[in-house]
Amino acid sequence: MTVKLYLSSKTIYPKNYQPNSLTYAQFKKVISKKFVFLTVNMPDAELTGDLGVIGAGVGGLGCAIIAAYKGLKVVVFEGGRMGGIVTTLYARKIVENYPGAPSILGKRLIDEFIIQAEEVQARILNERVVNVKQNEKFLTIVTNEGSYNFRSIVIATGSRPAELGIPGERKFRLKDRGVYNFITDPDKFKGKEVLVVGGGDTAIDAVHGLHRIAKKIYLVHRKNKFRGAETKVNLIVEDNMAEIIYNHVVDELKGEKELEEAVLENIETNMRREIKVDKCILAVGMTTNLEIFEDLGILTEGKYIKVDKEMRTSVPGVFAIGDIATQYQLIVIAVAQGAKAAHNAFGMIRKPYWYKEEEWPTFESC
Repeated sequence: MTVKLYLSSKTIYPKNYQPNSLTYAQFKKVISKKFVFLTVNMPDAELTGDLGVIGAGVGGLGCAIIAAYKGLKVVVFEGGRMGGIVTTLYARKIVENYPGAPSILGKRLIDEFIIQAEEVQARILNERVVNVKQNEKFLTIVTNEGSYNFRSIVIATGSRPAELGIPGERKFRLKDRGVYNFITDPDKFKGKEVLVVGGGDTAIDAVHGLHRIAKKIYLVHRKNKFRGAETKVNLIVEDNMAEIIYNHVVDELKGEKELEEAVLENIETNMRREIKVDKCILAVGMTTNLEIFEDLGILTEGKYIKVDKEMRTSVPGVFAIGDIATQYQLIVIAVAQGAKAAHNAFGMIRKPYWYKEEEWPTFESC
């Protein structure tokens, strides 16, 4: 049951209210174009909602928007930063490849998603999901705060930066000692000698973001060609933004209290060399977290959850979208997959006349 209290100028919270501390009701302040209102969600005895979405990245938020717009009762769970990898990597950067929103800051794009999700009454909980279970009646999401039952679930947990697993990597990653996965604060790199490792867009963007402020940049890639945007790679070469070192890997990161040197190895000759660096950005790809879905017995393929063309997993009622279900790490793809999952979840739950229900896939013939 949902009760709305519409207020003309301000939102009144209960006495001693603290965010995420209530067990009987969850209060959410939502700002719309014309008014401010308070939404009080009173949980049912058993069923929390129609659809539970795990992850508040662009895929998860996009899915929640479409599903809630269609009339489903939706709850989104996010234990980290709203916006997922977009907020982490692009909060202060321009997102250049999202159609219809050219040159938009990553944080601004996520803000727009959140505003729209709240306008259609999708509920967003800042809780970390630790397990997902299934019984005869419901699919249950277990968080660090409690358990929630749904008719259907969409997994949109995205990806996280991968590790090289080399000596010194974790030592210098902790406490701001010189190793990062992306540019957190450009001022930290001002006047420094920077090592950028990787061949994708994150590595290429890092060079573009730092070449005007860093003293020197080394761009190390294990292959002789980059997979990042060709136009940006060409600019790095033409404008001499970095010293490019092809066919090399990083073997070790060295230093006393902070990063001081990097040991490189030529993968063709096995020759090693050391370069002096103050900072290192390890943009070596992404990985996924599949451990929390082990109790579901969900079918995986490598680091991805296996899905069919309708984003259905091997477990009835469970969908997967975005980076955890595809190698194409693009915002537009995650959003499109979220919309498809929302459409199919709605059809499965409400069974409208136009919905053609199909047998849930086993992947034996896929």
